[in-house]
Amino acid sequence: MNFKRMYLMLGASLALSSPLYAGDLVVELKGIRSDAGSVFCGIHQKLPDVQFPDEKGSVMSFKVRAREGTITLVFKDVPDGDYALTAYHDENGSGEIDRNALGIPTEGYAFSNDAMGFMAPPTFEDAAVTVGAEDGVASANMNY
Repeated sequence: MNFKRMYLMLGASLALSSPLYAGDLVVELKGIRSDAGSVFCGIHQKLPDVQFPDEKGSVMSFKVRAREGTITLVFKDVPDGDYALTAYHDENGSGEIDRNALGIPTEGYAFSNDAMGFMAPPTFEDAAVTVGAEDGVASANMNY
């Protein structure tokens, strides 16, 4: 087999095995109460036998400087599918969301579609947004 043919076959196989990128996921986080600290935001996919939200399902994430009011983030080149957004406002710079003795967050947090669970995070399905042939859009209000 000559090298030219081998490279053509390799290129074709890589093109066929690459995921299809639909577009971007535009996220609007509203109600950030201060400029203190950072805001962490991530998108998750649903995985079998993994309860949302779990790091194992994390696809992409951002850490940005907090800004009072609204922040718009854009996740670029997101493959087709359903995703759920998680976000939290790390006001004290500890690198994690602080919780009280009962495990309830004491810093701001949000899920896409403003999904809420009862004494637990919401389900993936309640927070899911779809990215397809068009760019996806998600919004969430921070809860403090």
